[in-house]
Amino acid sequence: MNHNVSLMLRYASKMVSLSNCINFRYEKERYTPYSVLTGRWYCPNDILFGEIMSAILYIDGAIIHYGYPDSIELEKKDGRNVLKVSSRGFTSALLTNQCDDNMLTDVNLDSLAAAGPVLPVVAYEKNTPTVSYVNYYDGTSCWDAIVCYAIRATGVYPYVRGYSDVCVSRIPAAGSYSVTSDKLISRASGSDYSNLISEISEKDIDGTPSAFVISNGYANARMMTRCQKINFDREWIMDPKMGLQFKVDYSCRKMGYDIFSFLGYSGLDLLDSFSVTDLGFKGEVDRLAVDASPEKGFVTTVWCYHDGFCV
Repeated sequence: MNHNVSLMLRYASKMVSLSNCINFRYEKERYTPYSVLTGRWYCPNDILFGEIMSAILYIDGAIIHYGYPDSIELEKKDGRNVLKVSSRGFTSALLTNQCDDNMLTDVNLDSLAAAGPVLPVVAYEKNTPTVSYVNYYDGTSCWDAIVCYAIRATGVYPYVRGYSDVCVSRIPAAGSYSVTSDKLISRASGSDYSNLISEISEKDIDGTPSAFVISNGYANARMMTRCQKINFDREWIMDPKMGLQFKVDYSCRKMGYDIFSFLGYSGLDLLDSFSVTDLGFKGEVDRLAVDASPEKGFVTTVWCYHDGFCV
């Protein structure tokens, strides 16, 4: 591989760095608040067989992934030690942690994060707008609260840049990368209608059926009848119509996409700009995968979504 790749393992009382990579895959996605790393590394003979508490992937000295070990197996076979690792980023804790039922008023992203549990490694965009409220109700996760806040504060579905930065606005200085079509390994385009909802009927706070109703013209135009009837959503207690619009928009996620694969490592991140110059294509990076091995080098795959939240 023509880039310096290393994996740092954190034990309870020491750190171990591995550089002899067999292969790995790194992936992150617009609507998923964490990165995923899987891979295998050769280990020295004196490697410690003990509990590994976290894994950090470096490429060219920069941290690309920092996460919990979903599963880690250290195998000694034929005189060699091989580590198999599967890890999700620390920001995945946003999905698994909940807060007590409560309404926070005059809240920005910093104060919203401060009201919840302290999550290691996770960082938050600074100086974000203030909204009138965020309501935790009946098991609202930290991530659901951030989503509700972001839609009302900036209209941007939140996402994670780097290995830990929760963002709720588009970064003005986001990166960019361009290729020409002769450098592509493959190109594809497609659609995903599996999440589409055609209509949502919501009760009001008193239980009145169909007090709020919204239709999705995109689904109806394609003769998709997928109706939902839901109870009043207290997360959107003061903005039920906005809450319904968000649910419809979210059901349209990834409904159209383009995919490009090319050799090499680009350092791209979510919401960076990607273009194929001779094809006149330009889009934002909404999903990213990097596959690497010494034999094949680096292969980067970029997905550009076309939906209500992705440009």
